[in-house]
Amino acid sequence: MNCYNLFADFYNRFMDCDYDKWSQFLVNHGCAGSGADLACGTGNITFRLADAGCNVTGFDISESMLAVAESLKKNQKNPVFVRQSLTDFNAFGKYDFVTCVCDGINYLKSTSEVKKTFQNVFASLKKGGVFIFDVSSEYKIKNILADNVFFEDDDDVTYFWRNSLSKNKVQMDLTFFVKKGELYDRFDETHFQYAYSEETLKNLLGEIGFKNIKTFDCYTQNKPKKTSERVVFTAKKSE
Repeated sequence: MNCYNLFADFYNRFMDCDYDKWSQFLVNHGCAGSGADLACGTGNITFRLADAGCNVTGFDISESMLAVAESLKKNQKNPVFVRQSLTDFNAFGKYDFVTCVCDGINYLKSTSEVKKTFQNVFASLKKGGVFIFDVSSEYKIKNILADNVFFEDDDDVTYFWRNSLSKNKVQMDLTFFVKKGELYDRFDETHFQYAYSEETLKNLLGEIGFKNIKTFDCYTQNKPKKTSERVVFTAKKSE
């Protein structure tokens, strides 16, 4: 799968996320001390957690995304960035918290991959440690993204984002046209995301041993609704 390669150069430009609000939610719900930010991408949350006083390591599978993150670093010691996948996540010691923000879990292809990732996180946490992650909801994937087309047209770059749904999997085909002088270079990427229900994810967390499992509507204090587009999960490893 050709995913998050050349797109990394434009990721921060086109992603419309309230990272300040999201990171404040993470801090308010227990992200302090040492932590891991999984599927960290270009480090938007990782940097904010470091600025909040956390000693944080960002993990991602994409070399291109990590290269962008490294280029944005101001402090060479914090954060640190490491190339690892979610299912192969292996902690360097024990953490006070682990985060996985902005759809990382949706890229896992099966409940067995989700469970493996949750097991890795559980093993990496200190007793009393917290795990916070989000997913694009079933509603969003099946009613907003599915079989829809999005685009953006700027002077120097144009992109088209076409989606097609098959059961619980959405295929996202992205085409970019990047201006080079009087001509445009084209590149394409294909992403796959998978829909998981709130109940399924709660059950997997419980099976592994997480306690005090709660869900929220998109980094607010509100409970998720049927039409919530992003569901945030918080869970704790018992002391």
